[in-house]
Amino acid sequence: MSNTREYRAIMEEPGDTSAWYINPASGFDGSTREGFELVQFSVDGEDRPIRRNSRASGQTYTASIGKDIVDSRELVTIAYTYRTILRQHGHMLHVDVEQPSKGLDVELEYGDCGIGEMRLIPFIASSKKVRNFEMPSTVPEKTVGIGFDGWVMPKSGVIAVWVLSTENSIPGLQLQRTKI
Repeated sequence: MSNTREYRAIMEEPGDTSAWYINPASGFDGSTREGFELVQFSVDGEDRPIRRNSRASGQTYTASIGKDIVDSRELVTIAYTYRTILRQHGHMLHVDVEQPSKGLDVELEYGDCGIGEMRLIPFIASSKKVRNFEMPSTVPEKTVGIGFDGWVMPKSGVIAVWVLSTENSIPGLQLQRTKI
């Protein structure tokens, strides 16, 4: 969505809704598929149908986990893929965790967009280690990711930061690798 009041109201409500905010000053619109699109949602490996509703200040995607799964109170694996557009010069994307989750995997593909390097910074309070990976430079697809097997609590997440290809030639500007 592109309305800050609506975004904050949704973020403060208890429940199972995730919200993404797209600043209209960026030149992108949160009510369009070009700004944000949920392209896949699955529960325990089974794809679920996705419904989309659009309005002036945003859009809503709905995918049902299933009453039988909710009633069983068993842990399930939820996976989803979304596509979004960001300002290259923004240099940051924050992925939040809204529900307690056992395990977290985040993978970002950033090919063909002018980004030279990208790193993921996990904000997860735990003594367990976070696994980091990135495609080798010999592979044309540019992908980075993290994996974590422990419990991840709400307000945790991952921040992606990047340097543009055009900025790699600036002396002293590079992303530092840190072992976590």
